[in-house]
Amino acid sequence: MRPPTGRPDWLGLFLPRINRRQPRESRNPPNEQDLERLEELREQGSRLKLPHPVRGHLVFDGETSARKAADLLGKEGFSCTVRSAPDGSWVLTAIVHVVPTPGALTKLREQFEAVTAAYGGTYRGWDAPIVY
Repeated sequence: MRPPTGRPDWLGLFLPRINRRQPRESRNPPNEQDLERLEELREQGSRLKLPHPVRGHLVFDGETSARKAADLLGKEGFSCTVRSAPDGSWVLTAIVHVVPTPGALTKLREQFEAVTAAYGGTYRGWDAPIVY
């Protein structure tokens, strides 16, 4: 059994690895917009070492694709709402509580972009309230 790093998992030979989780942070470089928003939260006095309810905004052309995306994200631990917009599109808001680090926000962006690519939507960014 080889972990994602490609090295053998010697401990896994003796102790089985059950419920191995995906890493919570991405190793890819963060997006500039994510870093700017993170800096805004820091300047506003938010305690960035505490979990924040991060809301991701995804837009789809049809209700069916938005609901399928919401189901998929719901299975990954997101709390999702789907609403219709005045222009006829459907807006999916996915909320998850994470400590907002550049790696965690990059991981969220990658998840949201993968879902929108699979279901024909667009990712419109994220926001989070200030946590004191």
